[in-house]
Amino acid sequence: MFTFGNGDRKVIIVAGVHGNELPASIAAVKLINYLSGKRIKGTVYVVPFLIPSSTARSYRYWNGKNPNSIANVRGTPSNRIVQLAASRGVCAVGDFHSTRPGGVPGKTSILCTRIPTYESYRMASYMSRYSGSALIPSQVAGKDYPGALEDVCNLAGIPAVTAEVRSPHGSVASGSVTKSYTQMIAFLKYNGII
Repeated sequence: MFTFGNGDRKVIIVAGVHGNELPASIAAVKLINYLSGKRIKGTVYVVPFLIPSSTARSYRYWNGKNPNSIANVRGTPSNRIVQLAASRGVCAVGDFHSTRPGGVPGKTSILCTRIPTYESYRMASYMSRYSGSALIPSQVAGKDYPGALEDVCNLAGIPAVTAEVRSPHGSVASGSVTKSYTQMIAFLKYNGII
């Protein structure tokens, strides 16, 4: 985890929940380079490779399970992000992914929920407009994607969004890194960090 700034307003950017979704991890490294030496209004935690061993093998799973469906299980990598956010008083979590063509959601988008953390919806709406990504809201956290990092954070009262860019798993589609990076910048701008 890389830390930038030392202010009261704290946010987390996570990539590499799925090791075969490469654009977001590359964008996170690009973001780390951008934030180095930049004046930050708050604190930014960047996790470019949540499960480095999975990314090294371009492998989707952790211990045979989808890590984005077990954030509610104590001790899992995605649950550690939830615990970190809670213990450090983080005000927003951005979880960055890529979606394969024909997959779910299958398009460049920002996912969010309205209940119980309406701030998730407001943040996603801004990010959608800023980045030109589709907005995909769910009404209630935990219903459509139980155990997803975004949903578990929202259920814990920590506003969170999931940002997706369209790219085949295990590869990097043209423009997908730039789009993921733009989504990350939108997340930081919305939260008043840059």
